[in-house]
Amino acid sequence: MFLRRLVLVGLIVQVFSLTALADDVWQSRLTPYLWFAGLKGNMATIPGAPATPIDISPSDAVADTETSLMLLIDAKRGRHGVFADFLYSDVQSDEELVPAPINLALQSITKTTILSLAYQYEIFNQDQVVIDLLLGARYWNIDSALRFGSGTGGPLDGRRVDNDESWVDPVMGVKGRMPLGSSKFYIEGGAGLGGFGVGSDLFYEFNGAIGYQWNKAIGTAIGYRMFDVDYEDDDFIYDAGQQGWQLGLTWAF
Repeated sequence: MFLRRLVLVGLIVQVFSLTALADDVWQSRLTPYLWFAGLKGNMATIPGAPATPIDISPSDAVADTETSLMLLIDAKRGRHGVFADFLYSDVQSDEELVPAPINLALQSITKTTILSLAYQYEIFNQDQVVIDLLLGARYWNIDSALRFGSGTGGPLDGRRVDNDESWVDPVMGVKGRMPLGSSKFYIEGGAGLGGFGVGSDLFYEFNGAIGYQWNKAIGTAIGYRMFDVDYEDDDFIYDAGQQGWQLGLTWAF
């Protein structure tokens, strides 16, 4: 599963690279990044059972993350362009106690895949201040597993329950970038909103960062990102948010 996601990212990168080479008026940015995000909310995968609270702090997530891969691609030609953001994380929580009526020790494993593809349109560009509007779709895949403790003798004693849910949401958003005076520092950020009952009931996200442009091609940035999503389908409930510090390296070509 992870290998297929990695191949998907490689294909996206290749498509954007060939597009940029095909016409020198394209301006593209490729940003691999790290997101040290916690996970907090409610999750239910067991038919008839109540939602289970999940609470992993950003600091715990660093230790609990088994695998992570994040990549952002931004390509523009004039005022029009395309935007892609890929995120994969595999986070495993410490054991917790499931509340009544289950009353069992629980270990949670959550593998999250998010792929956003959007058309972007530049609405402002002056003195290197750029603002773009985004309209597109976001694919979600939540592969969750609940591993129950043993020794109680109940029906869930020692069991592992797996659930794999995928859905697609419409998404709209805005992003911008602005230099800080005549220095090489800059600030950038964005916001998104989507779902609207098509896939999830609603999701929203915000991010902001401060960066430094080392040269024309290379920049680095540190910032903060958060999102919250509310999705429910039959017995599957995923009402959770992730937030934490983000560190990225941008290559412009």
